[in-house]
Amino acid sequence: MKKYQLNTNTGLNPVQRRITGRKQLRWLVISFLSAGLLVGCAQIRKVTYPSDFVYLEQNQIRSEMALLSLYMRQIDEILLDDSTVSSEQQGKIIKILSQVDNSVDSLGAGNIRTNHLVLDDHIDQFKSEVTVALRDARSDPPNYFALGRLSGSCVACHKFRNF
Repeated sequence: MKKYQLNTNTGLNPVQRRITGRKQLRWLVISFLSAGLLVGCAQIRKVTYPSDFVYLEQNQIRSEMALLSLYMRQIDEILLDDSTVSSEQQGKIIKILSQVDNSVDSLGAGNIRTNHLVLDDHIDQFKSEVTVALRDARSDPPNYFALGRLSGSCVACHKFRNF
């Protein structure tokens, strides 16, 4: 009887078991490092950026811009339906403009620095145009001229973009 025959019952000799164990350990270490890296990036940002800095994820920017586009289309549909705007429609416009205002705030309006330089340059001007449009829509009688300027500012900022 040979020495290595004692280990044949387990299916693997000690060298094969050690390699398999090394592979499992390697995969375990790689998995933990990858998970730590993903979680750690968000934590590192908190330490490396100033406290007044807001990091905007690209998905967050895209979703907020898509919402703003939807809101502007909803306002256009209301205004294009009739030549006169009823008080019910006025209420819808005010509600939509309030949602636009909230979206603009989430993108960093109000002297907040972000990682998106184009937004930083234009968001405060857009916020003031939203405020004027909201004020004019609430007035009696309402004035919707500022809504046209609001749509125009969207087009002006995105005129060179393909999306």
